Amino acid sequence: MGQRRVGPALAAALGLLAVAGCTGSGGGAAAGPDAAAVKGGTLHVLSTLDLEHLDPARNYVTSSQDVGRLVYRTLTTFSAAPGEAGGTVVPDLATDTGRPSDGARTWTFTLKPGVKFEDGRPITSKDVKYGVERTFAAELPEGPPYARMWLAGGEAYRGPAKDPAGLAAIETPDDATVVFHLKQPVADFGSAVSLPMFAPVPQDKDTGVGYDSRPFSSGPYKIDAFEPKKRLTLVRNPNWDPATDTVRKGLPDRVVIDLGLDAAVVDQRLIAGQGEDANAVALEPIGPASVGQVLTDPRLKSRLVVGDSINTRYLSINTRHKPLDDVRVRQAIAYALDKDALRTTRGGPIAGDLATSLLPPSLGYQAEDPYPSKDGKGDPDKAKALLAEAGHGADLDLTLDAPATTAGKAQAEAIQASLGRAGITVKINEISSSAFYSTVGNTGQEHDLVIAGWSPDWPGASTYLPIVFDGRLITPQGNNNYAQYDSPAVDARIDEIAALGDPAAARTAYGQLARQIAQDAPVVPFLWDKAPVLIGPNVAGAYGHIAYVGRLDLVSLGLRK
Repeated sequence: MGQRRVGPALAAALGLLAVAGCTGSGGGAAAGPDAAAVKGGTLHVLSTLDLEHLDPARNYVTSSQDVGRLVYRTLTTFSAAPGEAGGTVVPDLATDTGRPSDGARTWTFTLKPGVKFEDGRPITSKDVKYGVERTFAAELPEGPPYARMWLAGGEAYRGPAKDPAGLAAIETPDDATVVFHLKQPVADFGSAVSLPMFAPVPQDKDTGVGYDSRPFSSGPYKIDAFEPKKRLTLVRNPNWDPATDTVRKGLPDRVVIDLGLDAAVVDQRLIAGQGEDANAVALEPIGPASVGQVLTDPRLKSRLVVGDSINTRYLSINTRHKPLDDVRVRQAIAYALDKDALRTTRGGPIAGDLATSLLPPSLGYQAEDPYPSKDGKGDPDKAKALLAEAGHGADLDLTLDAPATTAGKAQAEAIQASLGRAGITVKINEISSSAFYSTVGNTGQEHDLVIAGWSPDWPGASTYLPIVFDGRLITPQGNNNYAQYDSPAVDARIDEIAALGDPAAARTAYGQLARQIAQDAPVVPFLWDKAPVLIGPNVAGAYGHIAYVGRLDLVSLGLRK
């Protein structure tokens, strides 16, 4: 979860940015960005997940983006800092965050001198252009379609393999300059180019779908070996120049990421903190069974880093499936859901606050609750009344898509139990974590309910509501509107908000739109995330990053010895 994705007709809705922040991360003597670290050693990262995609054209899941930032650079990127500061977009390959002209319809970026690929060749504007152009390829559908939405002529372009002449909307007047010509003003384009899809790709290294297993490095590390679902080993890129990179520290000599581990095993290894695990961190939050042990032991608690995020987790309801096309049935599910039980599966209050609205308070919005229940435990009686009104008794059978992980199964069972109290039978369909979002993003494979979540591409409602709820963005593959919610009134309002010239007015309007959407109950928010992550005793520089759902910012980690 904590994933990002998009689809085609968002237009200028993302052109307004309402910036808000959240608090910093916790930690003790072993944590924090100022902890002493030395250069060298091997950092171990223990993950219960696989990496869904490493190809920058397809990388649109926060955990994979966190890892990808070690390997490739983008025109801009997020600041390496805890708390609200982490949401600040700063220059990366580019000398600045972009220079708009023509009413923000044209954006110009200049590459820093001395930036190189792993083989020592200079990174040029043509590599950036090619990297963006390949995101149009039909075989690479999982990434964000900002290029298709915004670039002039993007709706007709099909990628460099089918159209080698390239996209005229991206100009490269010299090796250091790249110019993007947009179809409409986009005030946030300098933030959009922080996404992996704007990483440079040398054309002679592009292997199509095979690039997923071996993207060419422009960052501090290159891929030494990658066994999907098992291990990713990164080693130093000798041609990365830290003088050109103010974000990545590049302290460890190697980063070894073990994938698909059992969650309980990860917790116990980090609790023990022995051997190589003293130099290890978890990629995901600690499991609920370990929370009590960690919080009651001062030595362990000092190694717990709690990061805030701007992510909302929710249960998505497929509005195109009968009887879920009846708003009363969806509202019944909203009343029936036991949000407290779902939070308990993730560790209880340390995992975050119970979500009652679509937009999190960390974005500056007031928490509202259109489907209240005592202590967030659900109201099965209210749910039964709505189901009866819709003509249903105990005859409602639904299928829930859930990640095939320990946490995913626990959440699915909590949903199954809480909806069961209202007479709704839920069958659980477990999907491998390495293919979860690709599967539920296929409208022909998605079932009735999906455990999902959304973290904006950068802080603000403009990269939240339009992406998740605009019916024009529903695509056969790479779909992010899991509710397949299609409201012409909502779509029209999205366009009206996009046309507003005042970001403050747009922010207020998005809040009103969120309340309107909530009445239709296409999703049921249940958690505003926090991420309690355990680190080994030799790890330094750890903090939770809001862009990565509160998980650790891997680019800042180092070892004490």
